[in-house]
Amino acid sequence: MTITTPPDLLAHWTREDADNHAAHTVVVLPVGAFEQHGPHLPLATDTILVEEVARRAAALVPGTVVGPSFSIGSSDHHLPYGGTASLSTNTLIDALTDAVESLLTSGFASVFLLNGHGGNVEIIRLVARDVGIRRKAFAGSGSYFQLAADRLKAAGASEIGLVPGHAGAFETSMMLAIRPDLVRLSSVPHRELPTAGWAGPKAYHLATPAPFRAPDGFSDSPDEGTAERGAEFLSICVDVAREALADFAAVVTRTEG
Repeated sequence: MTITTPPDLLAHWTREDADNHAAHTVVVLPVGAFEQHGPHLPLATDTILVEEVARRAAALVPGTVVGPSFSIGSSDHHLPYGGTASLSTNTLIDALTDAVESLLTSGFASVFLLNGHGGNVEIIRLVARDVGIRRKAFAGSGSYFQLAADRLKAAGASEIGLVPGHAGAFETSMMLAIRPDLVRLSSVPHRELPTAGWAGPKAYHLATPAPFRAPDGFSDSPDEGTAERGAEFLSICVDVAREALADFAAVVTRTEG
């Protein structure tokens, strides 16, 4: 029997593909969100962006395949704005844990959680850590915007807004590059941001009842975003995700050997 290269998306594999390739394949699970993104971006923005980064990056790394996306994340902080579906922290941890463990049980070499939503950052780390310990297996996690932070800053992304921010210049630029048809250009807002009173990141976690200065629901001025900037940001994010996946896959392969 001839063993052919399976499709790039796990959803398009057959069980025979899995029998032939799972033991040498890392599954990349995109983890997004379903939440309000201001008056101009779609509710699935985080999922759309992380899926695009995952597909482009995994296509460049042999031995990886993109698995099913988690399109609902931890977004309770957006519920006051409407148009949001969210899972509690414990529910999302349980769901991601079950998904990762079932893929490992199905024979895949490992799983990498690639995240595209700020509310999921701590959760994916906990899931990968705990599954790895419990199953004595490799499980990886990373948020593409954190992986790319230094290179995005060098490219000037932080000069036009917060990175990744929320529905601001960064995400608007990325969406204009990937799915301009979903950006409501006539509704892209502008807002002058205060220059005083911002002390930068704190050394401790701060939970606040007003994360995005209601009633706007976006973190910085979206009209600073452009498709050209988005294409550059996307290229950077894909490249660093590729590097992370290649490094992770190499570690898994060396261990198997």
